[in-house]
Amino acid sequence: MSTTAYHHACGAFRWDEALRGLDWTSTGSVNLGRTIVDRHAGSSRAALRWFGKAGQRRTVTFDELSRLSNRFANWLRGRGVGKGDRVAGYLPRIPETVVVMLGTWKAGAVYVPIFTGFGPDAIEFRLRHSGAKILCTHSEYRSRIPTASRTIATLTVQGSGPLADNDIGFAAAVDRQSERFDVTEVRRDEPAVLLYTSGSTGPPKGVAIATNFLAAIQPYMRYALDLGVDDAFWPTGDPGWGYGLICYMGALAMGVPVIVHEATPTAEYCLAHLGDEHVTNLATTPTLLRSIMALPEGTRRRHSVRVRKVSSCGEPLNAEVVTFFRRHWGITVMDQYGSSEFGLPIGNCNALPMEVRPGSMGLPLPGCTMAVVDDEGREAAPNVVGHIGMRVDPEGYYSLGYWGDESRTRGLFRSGWMTIGDLARRDGDGYFWFEGRADDVIKSAGYRIGPFEVESAILCHPAVAEAAVIGKPDPLRGQIVKAFVVLKPGHASSPGLSEEIADVVKDRVGRHQYPREIEFVETLPKTETGKIQRFVLRTASSGSPSEETA
Repeated sequence: MSTTAYHHACGAFRWDEALRGLDWTSTGSVNLGRTIVDRHAGSSRAALRWFGKAGQRRTVTFDELSRLSNRFANWLRGRGVGKGDRVAGYLPRIPETVVVMLGTWKAGAVYVPIFTGFGPDAIEFRLRHSGAKILCTHSEYRSRIPTASRTIATLTVQGSGPLADNDIGFAAAVDRQSERFDVTEVRRDEPAVLLYTSGSTGPPKGVAIATNFLAAIQPYMRYALDLGVDDAFWPTGDPGWGYGLICYMGALAMGVPVIVHEATPTAEYCLAHLGDEHVTNLATTPTLLRSIMALPEGTRRRHSVRVRKVSSCGEPLNAEVVTFFRRHWGITVMDQYGSSEFGLPIGNCNALPMEVRPGSMGLPLPGCTMAVVDDEGREAAPNVVGHIGMRVDPEGYYSLGYWGDESRTRGLFRSGWMTIGDLARRDGDGYFWFEGRADDVIKSAGYRIGPFEVESAILCHPAVAEAAVIGKPDPLRGQIVKAFVVLKPGHASSPGLSEEIADVVKDRVGRHQYPREIEFVETLPKTETGKIQRFVLRTASSGSPSEETA
């Protein structure tokens, strides 16, 4: 199929129409809470269909979300939280998480999502760096919050466990508040979310995501997901990460209910609930799709799946996955590309006439100007590898740069193109093909993992002298974390020591970041200035012996 029809559809897209669809104007102030839920309130339409880990079920209407978020916004205002202040959420996939986000925005504050897989060190850094005034959490996860952070006022959703000392109970605090709230207006170019993304040479960077993100993701919601009001939509991502947050809020803003499962779905769990909930539109990750592929055929056949559209984001989608689901489900899984800085500007679109080339990231979405550029910002010739670059549209911008770091923000740009270290080539028809990272960030099972955080945690083990971490190709996860460890004198390698080191990482920074392979070495390759050469380790690791950690 020619790309002519696709480009014709792209040419018809207008940002001013996207703004009108949100009841926004080009120059007026806005409020995300009002746009996302209040516009749809006043009816009994479902906004969230929630399934708890212990078998609970709960439907929350748009009207309830509007009133609950007003109550939370009133509580924030009573605590002195105002425009531009930061409110952190260390919360699982529960309805209160959505209430906290919406109420934060209604108060004009900035939401700081913290993934529940993170450990104390990662939590402490994000709270300290963001300057959060309020922390919202859940009693199940409260013990992971470091003592140093407990001076922050903490509002806790009570699960099966008791509240911690000095914590404020979420339900009791919010229930006392008024259901009426006059929202705080903000400019579209003011921050709404502070999302931390891992880097390769230092601690995570806080990406200030603009209030305008809701406009910037309209091409993705409309054309890539092809989301409609009659869809049963299940985004499997966690709202503690950018993709989950975008899918939740983008769908609600369109009046589309979101299916929310508190449990992280396994392959069989996913298949069962796709059928039970009559899911028609699924947004997920390559790891979950590959896990479904790995199930025995008899297990897959036990479940009736009615899904019509499947979108995949978080890491490159192998061509084999696309071929498998075409053969077994009769649908084409649409690979889509995004980042904390870009939003979601490239993809294969469910709603547009385009040829899907298995293994390709797809084409730039309507309204998005993308290219492959060299180090000087010049557009590269077809099939030449370079930086993925974006021309930021004055109406469709997504991020505002790095929080408190003007130098790094300026460093994003090459002759007017925003670049973030992702590499690709572009074929003669304009399709993008992902080639990797210019730095050492690891993409594993949809998570973006910075070597620095993992290495810092490994060095906390008393037997470790030095450590270096790389991403090793893996057929299921895309990459796994592999660590090279130099031991201090008097210590010897062993499977038990590997398990201890892995446990340190799980405890300090998160279970999703621990090294699944550890190789003990005498020395690490370094430059003359002492910088670890991870590319040498990647090259050498393909056939090296290592200790596997479960």
